[in-house]
Amino acid sequence: MKRVVVGGLAAAGVVGAGIWLKRQAVRETLFASEPDSQVPLVIPGRVAVERLFGGGDARTKVPLVLVLHGVGADETQLAPYVLSNRPMRLVFLRGGLASGNGFQWFRARYKDNAAAFITDVSRTASEIVTVLDQIATQRLYTERIVVGYSQGAHIAWWLATSGRVDRVVAMSGALPASFKPPRPTRQVRIEAAHGLRDPVIPYSAGQATARAFQGAGYPVRLTTLRLAGHGLSSMGAALAPALEGALSNGAVGLATKSSSLGAR
Repeated sequence: MKRVVVGGLAAAGVVGAGIWLKRQAVRETLFASEPDSQVPLVIPGRVAVERLFGGGDARTKVPLVLVLHGVGADETQLAPYVLSNRPMRLVFLRGGLASGNGFQWFRARYKDNAAAFITDVSRTASEIVTVLDQIATQRLYTERIVVGYSQGAHIAWWLATSGRVDRVVAMSGALPASFKPPRPTRQVRIEAAHGLRDPVIPYSAGQATARAFQGAGYPVRLTTLRLAGHGLSSMGAALAPALEGALSNGAVGLATKSSSLGAR
């Protein structure tokens, strides 16, 4: 894996009011009512919000990007962090289980029993594949991309092994060391990002997962944020570049990228 260091310091631990307001405005704009000309996307039993960047309608063939939030959040969580100038179809999906004031995808936690955790991730990943298939019956696309943060990233890592997605963006997630990725049946490009100071999912776990996938033959690029923890206040800025990397047609190679981008 290639290692690159990107400089840049920010006010540690402080999210300015201006940044917060900007992100709120982006979230409200993205989740405003869709024009009447848009044929509604229907996913039975699920809450999903679809947004098409670059113009078009249900017949427009662009990359399909499915976005999976973290524990205690909902489908709006990652909206301010995935903006791009590239044409793409974003589908923000809500987890099916309640968690505090938000939602989650499954109940097991990374630091719980590894076998139980893997079982939950595997089952949920299968459900997400079904969602992707349901979208495919209603929308045209050029490729399938899954973006996940925290618990959503655990699922994204697993989906890279499914043979059903083309690219994966996994931020602040990992799979247990006991999970051994199978050899890929198709080339799946993986963009991962992890905070070096992450107290929830240790950086070492994310790095080990990236190395395991690399060793199994997956093209992986891991961005290490040296000043970041687990939260989006420090990790969020890494998501758009990771998605841009996934959307790029250039070769990923087997790479590790380090960044000193931190809390902002």
